[in-house]
Amino acid sequence: MKNSIFEHQDYKEYLREALTARSEAKRGERSRLAAFVGCHTAYVSQVLNGNAHFSLEQAERINRFLGHTKEQSLCLILLIQYARAGTKTLKDLFQEQLQALREKQFVLKNRLEFKKTLTREDQAIFYSSWHYGAIHVLVSVPGCHTERGMSEYLGVPVERIAEILQFLVSVGLVARTQDGHYTIGTSHIHLEHDSPMISKHHINWRLQAIQSLDRPPGKDLHYSSVITASRADADVIREILVKAIENVRAVVKKSEDQEGFCYAIDFFGLRGR
Repeated sequence: MKNSIFEHQDYKEYLREALTARSEAKRGERSRLAAFVGCHTAYVSQVLNGNAHFSLEQAERINRFLGHTKEQSLCLILLIQYARAGTKTLKDLFQEQLQALREKQFVLKNRLEFKKTLTREDQAIFYSSWHYGAIHVLVSVPGCHTERGMSEYLGVPVERIAEILQFLVSVGLVARTQDGHYTIGTSHIHLEHDSPMISKHHINWRLQAIQSLDRPPGKDLHYSSVITASRADADVIREILVKAIENVRAVVKKSEDQEGFCYAIDFFGLRGR
């Protein structure tokens, strides 16, 4: 099995592999694709296993169904145009465009092999939304290995998921496996305490904590309290919380990846600066 659509010359082969990979998590993908595209399941099978071809309008819907990025969408459309072309000249034209698109992806892939930490520019993108951090960690959770699975888990449009995954792959935080699933990559991201991005990081997740208050009561834990204490005891409280963070990290390190959670701890003085 090839890694991605950019390694395919036959769009039918790619779609068969993509649908098979998705069927491992959810059966009936051909039927769902047919309903989304607006045709009979028998026609989908006729295209994938016969001489018929999808139209460009159907290709656009397939792109949305699969959660393709702009580059992946363009590649599928070019592959279909190449397959439908009736003359060698026209096939050569689409082949040149496909080759240019593949070379662009190859350059990005080579750049990725040398990238182990994120640049300031990449960090600015990563911390622009909570989506990036959530998707980064959730690729290790069962059912979240694909764009569609991640979309259903987070309740975020699949197009947005695909866009973010493309970025995470480009910077090495996420990798794509042989079966088309996503997994944790080799790059890492770490914010120093004085990073200009640190406030954005905290704001992103505090806002999510606020939104979680609107969910039905469950196992979520929220606690806020305003207190007075001596300066010495304030240091004791701070150390207790630091120790709690260390304990949580020790548990997380050995824990099985089953669900995604967020924990955020604040302890600050009320005296005006």
